[in-house]
Amino acid sequence: MLVKNSLLLAAALTAGSAVARLHGHERRHAHPKAEVEVQDASLPEIEAEVEKRAVGDVVTATIDGVLVTWINEWSGEAAASSSTSSVIQVPTTTAPAFTATPAAVESTVVPTPTPSTSSGGAWSDTPSSGEYSRSGFGGVSKSVTTGLLDWDYIGNVGVPWGSNIIEVEESAANQYKHVLRFEGSQSEPWTVLFWNTYGPNNKMDGFWAPNKALSFTLEPNEVKYVAIDDNSQGGWAASPGEVPTTNFGQYAATWGEFDMSSEKNDGFSGWDVSCIIAELNGLAIQGMRICNHLGQDCSSIGAGLSSLLNAYTKADQGNDHLAVAQASGPVRLVVQLDYA
Repeated sequence: MLVKNSLLLAAALTAGSAVARLHGHERRHAHPKAEVEVQDASLPEIEAEVEKRAVGDVVTATIDGVLVTWINEWSGEAAASSSTSSVIQVPTTTAPAFTATPAAVESTVVPTPTPSTSSGGAWSDTPSSGEYSRSGFGGVSKSVTTGLLDWDYIGNVGVPWGSNIIEVEESAANQYKHVLRFEGSQSEPWTVLFWNTYGPNNKMDGFWAPNKALSFTLEPNEVKYVAIDDNSQGGWAASPGEVPTTNFGQYAATWGEFDMSSEKNDGFSGWDVSCIIAELNGLAIQGMRICNHLGQDCSSIGAGLSSLLNAYTKADQGNDHLAVAQASGPVRLVVQLDYA
């Protein structure tokens, strides 16, 4: 992330952060650290975890007290050294090279609205039976814990990947457990693109192009509904026209992030708005507001960072207290795009 004015491996603190932030879990390290020598006192101090990693594995390091994660691209075939000490230099004014790319795998699910039902009632109602529909969802993937950190958890990403996030008709929306109502801009079409935090190959790269679980366009003043399956962690980016990416492929419009009925967090759900990636890369910051259907428990960022409520900017990296949390049960959210 941002280390003394350097853009360092901007990838992971915001990814899956609804899980990481909901309850302020302690960040822990399970592995011994290597000694690190810094030749220049003006350079940031870096603790690197000693661990053999294959190409494509997720790697974590503590840099200036901030935990960052990236995808390993080093094969380990360079000249071997018997010393456990290494010298790591991070430039203080320019961004280091970053060539990691995610798996070029896209969801095989064709996003189509689920069939309408004559359930009656408002979209925000819940079934009187207490039983929620799974019509249109794929299979449920088995959850995996990959480490001791909060985001070292892969929940339900759907079988096939991405089938845990579907568009539904308004008349059917109240039959689902977790429903998001998207309200479009008043002036122009916007694109909304969803992902699971972990991508199709169980790497934490779901938020890198071309991965996407669902995408659609909202015409001015149009409304669409999205249902999300249990134990799903991910997010979406929304912007006018095509969703922008960073120069290394990360989705870089303003994000909405979610964790729905997390098994890891005792059934809690959570959501937040984040502009960290857009802000770090000097890109436009779109406005977005997420509240429950009663207009409460809101997270929002005004266009161009004109306002901020329970949301994440680059200054909030590592802060685990901003996301909105809700105890177990159905979730009904209203997402306002182009929020001023």
